[in-house]
Amino acid sequence: MTVPEPEVKEQLAAAGVAVPRGVSVAFADAVADPSVLAVAAEAEGLAGPLVLKGWGGGLVHKSDVGAVRLGLAPYELDYEASTMAAEAAAAGVRLDGFLIEEQAEAGVELLVGVVDRPPFGPVAALGLGGTLTEVLDEVVLRLAPISRADAEAMVRGFKGAELLSGFREQPPVDVELLIELLLAVAGPDGVAEQLGQRLVELECNPVITTPDGAIAVDARLITRETPTGARHGPPPTDFGPLFAPRGIAVAGASTSRPGFGNTFLTAYQELGWGPGTLWAVHPKATEIDGVPAVPTVADIDGDVDYVVGAVPAAACADLVRGAAGKAKFVHVISGGFREASEEGTDLEDALGAAARESGVRVLGPNCLGAYAPAGRQTFLRNAPMDVGRVSMISQSGGLAGDMVKAGAIRGIRLSKLCTVGNSIDVTPGELLEWLVDDPDTGIIGLYLEDPRDGRRLTDALHAAQGRKPVVMLVGGRTAQGGGAAVSHTGALVADHRIWDAISASTGTSIVSTIEDLLAAVAYLQRWAEADIIGDLDTLVIGVGGGASVLGTDAADQAGLVTTPVSGQGQQAVRDLGYGVGTSIRNPIEIGFGPVSDPDVLVKALDPILEVQPYPDVVIHSNVQAFFSYAGDGIERLFPIIETTAAHAEESWPRSRLSLVLRNLDCAPPDIAARIQQTCLDANLPAFTRFAEAMAAVAAAKRHARNRALAG
Repeated sequence: MTVPEPEVKEQLAAAGVAVPRGVSVAFADAVADPSVLAVAAEAEGLAGPLVLKGWGGGLVHKSDVGAVRLGLAPYELDYEASTMAAEAAAAGVRLDGFLIEEQAEAGVELLVGVVDRPPFGPVAALGLGGTLTEVLDEVVLRLAPISRADAEAMVRGFKGAELLSGFREQPPVDVELLIELLLAVAGPDGVAEQLGQRLVELECNPVITTPDGAIAVDARLITRETPTGARHGPPPTDFGPLFAPRGIAVAGASTSRPGFGNTFLTAYQELGWGPGTLWAVHPKATEIDGVPAVPTVADIDGDVDYVVGAVPAAACADLVRGAAGKAKFVHVISGGFREASEEGTDLEDALGAAARESGVRVLGPNCLGAYAPAGRQTFLRNAPMDVGRVSMISQSGGLAGDMVKAGAIRGIRLSKLCTVGNSIDVTPGELLEWLVDDPDTGIIGLYLEDPRDGRRLTDALHAAQGRKPVVMLVGGRTAQGGGAAVSHTGALVADHRIWDAISASTGTSIVSTIEDLLAAVAYLQRWAEADIIGDLDTLVIGVGGGASVLGTDAADQAGLVTTPVSGQGQQAVRDLGYGVGTSIRNPIEIGFGPVSDPDVLVKALDPILEVQPYPDVVIHSNVQAFFSYAGDGIERLFPIIETTAAHAEESWPRSRLSLVLRNLDCAPPDIAARIQQTCLDANLPAFTRFAEAMAAVAAAKRHARNRALAG
C-alpha cells in the first residue's frame, strides 16, 4: 500500500526530520468548477516559489504521470492543478489530492531510505539522489536500525561523499544534521523501526543538504497491510546431541549395491561405533556390513539421537515422521528437491511439513551432515580427529570436505562442522546462534548461498562481534554465480551489496575464495586471542623486488596499509648491507636463501619492530630459489623458519607473524610437506599466495578492532 505523501511527511516531521512547509488539499475540496480546480487559496501564507504535487490513487512515481510542478507562483496553482489532474487521468490515475509546499533552496541532493530486503529485514541506504532501484550502485547500505557510528560511516563512505565537504568551490553542507536525519529515519526508534514489519520501503528522495541543514523534499512510503510475522524461526535448539550423539542410525544402506549409506556405516565403524550405538534401517535386512539392521527407526532398542537418511527423495518425509519421539535429528543426504525440479519443490515442502509435525529437526536436504572429532561424528572416512576450537557451517557438502581435509593440512583443528544444504529446517542462522555461545568454539567460518533466516543470521553475527571472529564466504554474489547457486540449493541470493552491508554492520570478515576462508581461519586460530591492536599497518618483507610489489598490491586490495618504515629503521637495514638497488621503506627486500644464516630475518626485523611494532608482519620466501642456487640449499630454510618464529614469540609480542611460501609447488611433495609441517610446529601461519595472507591479516585486524570496541 502506498501511503499518501502528506501522511508520510507528517510521520517524518514527528520524528524530527525537516520537511518543507506546506499544505495538503483533498481532491474533493479542490473542485470549484468541473474545468478548474481551486487550490491557490489554501496556499495563502506560503512563500514562493512553490511546488505542487499530486498524491493518492496508488501513485508511486509522481514524475511518471506529470504529478509534480516546480517553481510556481501562487496565481499559477489552480491552472497547474487542473492540468495535472487531467494528465494523470489520461494515464489512468485519479488523484486523491494535492500537496503544496515551499520550494527548498538548491543543495546537494541525496537519497535516504530504508527497504525491507528478505530474508535480512530492513536495510538503510544513503546515496546520490534518484530512485533506490536506479542507483543501487551509488548507495552505501547498512542493516537497520543503524547506530550513530553506522550513520557516520555511511556519510563518509558513499559515492559522492566529497560533494558534502565542498566541491568546486561550493560550500560544505551540515554533515551533523544529515547524520541526525539518517538516525531519525533509520536509527533506533526512527520512522522505519516504528513501522516495524509493516515496512516495505521508505524513501526520502531527494534530501537536499546545504550549509544550513538537511530537508526531505520528497518522500515515499510503501507498507504491507499484514505484518510478515516473527522474523525468527523455531525456538533455540540444543545442538549438542547433533555433534555428540548417543546413538546413530543409517537409513538407505544397501545389501547389494553399496552407496552413501554404506559409506556412512563404514566411517562410523572406523570411529568405534558398533552394536548398541549404531544401527542400519532397512525394511528386510537384519544386518548390513556387520551392523545390526531394523525395519524402522522406531524399532531401535536404544538411544539414538542422529539418523542419516540416504533414501530416495520421495521417501524422506516418511523417514522423518517415523523418527518422531525417537531421534532428535535426521540428516537428509538425498538430492532431488527444490534444486532439481518443480516436483522436487513439492517434495521439499512435504519434508519441511514432516519436520514441523514430528518435532524432529532436519539437516538438509542435499547435504553431507555433521562432523565433530570429540563426539566421533563424521561424514568422511579417514578424517582428522584432532580436536580444536574452530567451528564451521557450510551449505555445500563438497566445500565442507575441503574445510576438513584441506583445513587439516593448514593446521586447522576443528571443534564442529555442520552442512545444511537446502536448509528447509535447521538453518545457518540458528546454528551460528548456538555456536556463538558454545564454550568449545572460539572461531567460526561459514560458507553460505541462501541463509533462509537472514535476520537470525545477522542477529547472531552481531552477537559474535567482539567475542568470536567470524569469517564468511558467500557463493553467488555475482550475476552468473547467483544463477549457479539457484540451481545448486534453490537459493534466491541477495544483492552483493547486502553482504557488504552485513560485513560493515556486524564486523564480519567476508572473503572471496575457499582458500581465503581457510587461510583466515588458520591465521585466526593462531592469533585471535593475542592482545595485538587492529591498526591497518602491515609490514611486507622478503625476497625479490617484484614479489614485494605484488605483496604490497595484495595488501592494498585487502584494505591494509603498508606504512613506510621509520628513518631509524631504514638506517638499521642499510647498516646490515641492504638498500642498494632494493626497497627498504615497506616493502623491504631482504635477500635470504640457500646461503643465509638462520637469524637473517631476526637481524633485519629486530631494529625495525623495536621502534615501530607493526601489528602484522608478512614475510615472503621464494622456495624455488633454495633449489636453484645450491644443491642442499633447502636445508637452510628450516632453521630460518624455526629461529624467526621462536624469536618472534619472545621479542615481538606486539606483532602477528606469517609466512608466504611462494612457489612451494617447486619443491618435491615430501619436502613441501616437511616445510609446511615445520611452520605448523613453529606455530607460524603459512600461505602459498599473497592474496590468502592478506585476507587472513585483514580478518585478524577486524576482530582485534571489534574486540577493542566491545571493551
